[in-house]
Amino acid sequence: MRFPFGMLQLDGAFSRGYVYRVLVLVALIAPTQAADWPTFQHDNRRSSVTTEQLATPLKEAWHYQSAIPPQTAWTAPAKWDAYSGNKGLQSMRNFDPAFYVTAIDDSVFFGSSVTNSTHCLDASSGRERWTFVTGSAVRIPPTLDAEKGNAWFGSDDGYIYCVNSGTGELKWRHTPVTKPRWIPSNGKLISPWPVRTGVMVQDGVAYYGASLVPWDASYLVAVDANDGSPRYVREHTDMTLQGALLGSADHLYAPQGRSAPLQFAIADGNMLGALGGSGGVYCILTDDDKFIAGPGSQKEAEDVVRVSDASGRQSILSISGSNRILISGKWAYMHKGREITALNRDRYFSLQVEKNGISEQLAALEKQIKKGADKAALDQLEEGKAKVAQLTAEQERCYSWSIPSQSIPFGFMLAGDTLFIGGENTVRACDAGTGRSLWEAPVSGKAYGLAAAGGRLYVSTDRGFIYCFQP
Repeated sequence: MRFPFGMLQLDGAFSRGYVYRVLVLVALIAPTQAADWPTFQHDNRRSSVTTEQLATPLKEAWHYQSAIPPQTAWTAPAKWDAYSGNKGLQSMRNFDPAFYVTAIDDSVFFGSSVTNSTHCLDASSGRERWTFVTGSAVRIPPTLDAEKGNAWFGSDDGYIYCVNSGTGELKWRHTPVTKPRWIPSNGKLISPWPVRTGVMVQDGVAYYGASLVPWDASYLVAVDANDGSPRYVREHTDMTLQGALLGSADHLYAPQGRSAPLQFAIADGNMLGALGGSGGVYCILTDDDKFIAGPGSQKEAEDVVRVSDASGRQSILSISGSNRILISGKWAYMHKGREITALNRDRYFSLQVEKNGISEQLAALEKQIKKGADKAALDQLEEGKAKVAQLTAEQERCYSWSIPSQSIPFGFMLAGDTLFIGGENTVRACDAGTGRSLWEAPVSGKAYGLAAAGGRLYVSTDRGFIYCFQP
């Protein structure tokens, strides 16, 4: 009996056991559920969740290093707030601290605020395949379509570009401005209407925002994703569109930094209103249309992320002490204080909605009591307070596990059943079901960007590094 394995041929009874061991070895080392990472934070809801399962431990395959760290659109926040007595303030407009990546097939892509370019690297070696130079900084990585071979990205020069993802050849570009011009900003020349939202592609349409300051015009634009022909160009005022757009079937969502995110009708670009809560550019839209944004303020004593009902644009709750959260089904994984925790968010959020309703009733009762209390109102007040305490205790039981965190996380990603956490000078992996540590490796800088594609882990840091790890 003969078993062909390429150039290898085996004869006799020996082959059966040998082949079995080879097949087991191949199964163990081959990446399972290899998938793409086609847009910023994986999908248009910016979930950072992929079905791909990376086999740990991982080892560094290669790294890219920029000679100059990323040049962010906005300077860092003040070192401290003397009035509030807070130190270590955070930026609310920190949407471009690292060279975030996207990846399809055997290529990995990123935009550079240093070289004013989009780069394509070979995923297996890190060697550069092509570079496309624009007129200014590229701050959000390209959105990719493997089937049509398109890569879309925006630039601070006020244009979006569509290029061939395999060659970097320009297909078309678009700007909403009829008379382009230039202004100085942070040592660069930019358009007064830079594209800092990236390009969101959905159902054959490419959406983007061109915006800088609230006292000037801002544009929300939809064009045909294949040829760049306009669908609509909406001019808005009193807003600053910055940070990656998010999308559902009916709505577009745009972060603003220091102001609350905005909701638009995806069909015509008309503004519907602001979401409950405050600002931040770290945003997630869950499958059940809960909108999460943060940090809400750079002056608060603790980090805060806020959860809103995107359909009604009403604030649901604030989570203090947290700067990162990741949602997958009923589970939420978050940083809270000096811990990483897993939370049954379905149960937690429903309890919070019930608490909010009771709290509104209590506020009305307290006003009634101030005007003249009766025993029934006082009894209702005490019963309401006891119910709120009971619901709060039930919320505490919604946490599944907690593990210590030496530093605050800067990046979160869920790949299969593994949670990846980017910290300061480190990246780590733990089991999403139990919190058990699986792997850790050093990196240089704060690991903001995490992506998984083709059996590889990519880590981007604020020092201009892009690391590739693989089994």
